[in-house]
This record gives sequence, structure tokens and C-alpha cells, in this order.
Amino acid sequence: MAKLLCSCFLVLMLVFSAFLMVERVEGKRCRLTIDKGNPCYLSDCRLSCYSGYNGVGKCFDDPKVPGPSNCDCLYNC
Repeated sequence: MAKLLCSCFLVLMLVFSAFLMVERVEGKRCRLTIDKGNPCYLSDCRLSCYSGYNGVGKCFDDPKVPGPSNCDCLYNC
């Protein structure tokens, strides 16, 4: 029983280490709101984010910013 528990612990440590390495390799992720206050159109949002920051854009509602939904850009810093 102890050998099985030790083996499971070792496998979990290896998996956890792999996830940490992937995080370091990918780099830090940054988030930016593009065109605050303007209506967000998904196709324009994705295009602006990809062309400006090489990232992925999505529309979201932000209670801090008045108006319709905003464009959120997630990219590698």
C-alpha cells in the first residue's frame, strides 16, 4: 500500500512540475481593453487584437466602463 501511495505521489509531482514548466515557457499573459466605450463587434475585436498584439480578442460586459460590451485582448507580454 505504501509503495502505491508513493508512486501516486511521484506521478502527481511530475504532472504538477510539467504544468509549471508550460507556464514558464508560454510566458506571462496580459489583458487589455481595446476601444473602451465603443460597441464590441466580435470580428473587429478579434482582428484588432490579433493585428495589434498577436492575441485573442473577445467581447465582454464591464460594469466599470459605461456603454455596451467592450473588446478584451489577451496576449503574451
